[in-house]
Amino acid sequence: MLLRLLLAVEPKALQQRLRRLLKDDDVIIKACSAAADPLLHELGRESCDLVIISQSVLDHSEQDILAAIETLPEPPEVIVVSEQDDADDRARLLAAGCIFVLHTGVANKVMGDALSAVFQRRRNAIDQSIASRRGMGNPQLSDFVSDSSAMQAFINVAHRVAPSDSSLLITGETGVGKERLARAIHAEGPRSGGPFIAVNCGALPETLLESELFGHEEGAFTGASRARRGWFELSHGGTVFLDEIGEMPLHLQVKLLHVLQNHEVQRLGSERLTAVDVRVIAATNRDLLHEVEEGRFRRDLYYRLGVINLSIPPLRERREDIPALAQDYVSRFRASIGRNVSSIDKDALQEMVNYSWPGNVRELINVIERAVLLCDSDTIATNDLPETITLGHSSGEPRSHAAALASGKGSQFPVEWFDLPIREARQAVVADFEKAYLIRVLQLTRGRVGEAAERAGIEPRSLFEKMRRYDLRKEDFRSNRS
Repeated sequence: MLLRLLLAVEPKALQQRLRRLLKDDDVIIKACSAAADPLLHELGRESCDLVIISQSVLDHSEQDILAAIETLPEPPEVIVVSEQDDADDRARLLAAGCIFVLHTGVANKVMGDALSAVFQRRRNAIDQSIASRRGMGNPQLSDFVSDSSAMQAFINVAHRVAPSDSSLLITGETGVGKERLARAIHAEGPRSGGPFIAVNCGALPETLLESELFGHEEGAFTGASRARRGWFELSHGGTVFLDEIGEMPLHLQVKLLHVLQNHEVQRLGSERLTAVDVRVIAATNRDLLHEVEEGRFRRDLYYRLGVINLSIPPLRERREDIPALAQDYVSRFRASIGRNVSSIDKDALQEMVNYSWPGNVRELINVIERAVLLCDSDTIATNDLPETITLGHSSGEPRSHAAALASGKGSQFPVEWFDLPIREARQAVVADFEKAYLIRVLQLTRGRVGEAAERAGIEPRSLFEKMRRYDLRKEDFRSNRS
């Protein structure tokens, strides 16, 4: 997820340092003068997710900047950077409302890792807010819509395992709904009254992932200014969901295995073991057994996690579900967005059934939300759907022309393009090639956006905008080996 960040820092060298550290962190960075008036003016003009402010800006202002930020309609979270590593100052700033105080004297890696952790927590909060807005914040297994016999059998198994405390491994392609299923299983089980904490194992640097999972004591590492409970302790009595478990480093897999076997954690910098009562649900889009054979995943952990293994079929393998799913999300978005859209016409629905849905249910949700927003009647029509769905296919056949081009195939243009005015046909060709180009460059760079932008000869911000347009996520390319 792309975050919007505003910098109000001094000196200029610090701003440049932060830009370098954050160039690959999915962040759109803007800067303003390091003073109260331009900072508050910029925040009033355009909202953002996070602000990094020099402590000197706060100290030299007659205004209470942190209090002023809190009065904004959408207040961002505030990180303060300070040249002084002073415990009293840090406590005062945290009490005043900033979420993190960062000493500029730490090494680049420490600073970059700390900011990445803060950004990931912000992304998690935004993701949960979006899920709640879409009516998916607390899903139940009964919410899963399916006319597919295979999916109905899958849901029946999920109902049977929900009351258990056994570890659970959910597998499936990106976008099939692994976290949503994990939340529903948690909600139906005996731990529903406890916390559910989702952890993306591929989103945090290795050093910070260990601290976030298992916690740390004060002074355990540079920047550990106070003791902190990890996610296992915070999930006591509930469920920890470990997404992208295949990305977890081997030495942390050993510690995770200890938690599963002994129900206790050891914080970094501590010799004491703390008992934890959690259910672990893990998920991956990788072939973990292949990872085991390649030596990248522990065999004992694989079998310990996979006491129960649920594999969610991709949407293209259960096309009979698409009409009911699409209508269900029309109803959800009609309520949450406040639009008078109640149905999908026959032609638009056929286009959706024919489409191959490489992004699975997540892509379907995005398409329906867009259609509900754009629709100017009570029924979604074909022209309310994006061109990626309505162009580039043979009638009645699943298609993904951009993916075919990206693999060097598909040199024939779809016949439907020749029925369009030349200007629209040209736009379709350009859009299809551009998506194929982005897929390929992201494959080659394994989702590293800064490197991909450099290869493409464009700014990272432009690449992010194009990725959003074509519903491409860097996470989908991290395990790609082409």
